[in-house]
Amino acid sequence: MRDFLLSLLCLILLPACSTVRQEPENWQPPENPDPEEILNSIHDDVVAKRYQTALAKHVWFFDNALHYKPELYGVRLLNGLREWAELAKIYPPARVKLKEARDKALKQVHEGEDVWPAFQDLTSLNHHLDEDTLTKDTFLLLHQQNPTAARTVFQLAQPALVKAGEYTVCGQYLEPESFYQNILEIRHAELRLSQTPQSSPNTLMFSDKRFTSDVGILVALLVVNDRADEAHKIANQARQEWDNADFHKALDSALTGKVPPLWPN
Repeated sequence: MRDFLLSLLCLILLPACSTVRQEPENWQPPENPDPEEILNSIHDDVVAKRYQTALAKHVWFFDNALHYKPELYGVRLLNGLREWAELAKIYPPARVKLKEARDKALKQVHEGEDVWPAFQDLTSLNHHLDEDTLTKDTFLLLHQQNPTAARTVFQLAQPALVKAGEYTVCGQYLEPESFYQNILEIRHAELRLSQTPQSSPNTLMFSDKRFTSDVGILVALLVVNDRADEAHKIANQARQEWDNADFHKALDSALTGKVPPLWPN
């Protein structure tokens, strides 16, 4: 009977044991690694439930990708972190590592070490951890202790500040003309992208929503901070940029001081 039970136990555990043996321990990157290939390979690891390997690759990519390919800056903070956060939903150690990366970025900000890139990492990591409040709190501390650094990173912190209703603080850092030009540059780039064959059918819709939100927030924040003349100037420039009834209606609302919702949320 004892031998029978042992045999039965082995049969029950065999699939799980096989799965464990398929996952290499302590994954290490190959010699001369290609960060894009490593990031792209993570999907197969997740499908095969090689979660430990997938996590090791995410951590390596976040820490090292820019050393090999600086042009992956956006991919690292967008696709890379989004997929890492998705892994965290099914594999709790991945969330632990996300928090470790966030805490490292937070420490760098507090120590004044490469504040802008560190704050951008902090902002992106907090967003994927659904902890935007920490971004707001960190900025408010900079606002009190290091206004120069705070001004440098304000646009990174603005979404978290707006979400928290910190409109008065925002008013101290608003530079409407330069901010509007930044919004416009993104708008023009997205419009060009929407005309290319490889563009997603949703590119133009996303651009419209982003432009409406970004301009509306800038205009409303100016109004809330008693800078109505500047608000009207930006609104008039934006109306000339895009003659759209819904957009103009959104600007009218912003000119009353109603701050529109962030997009994307």
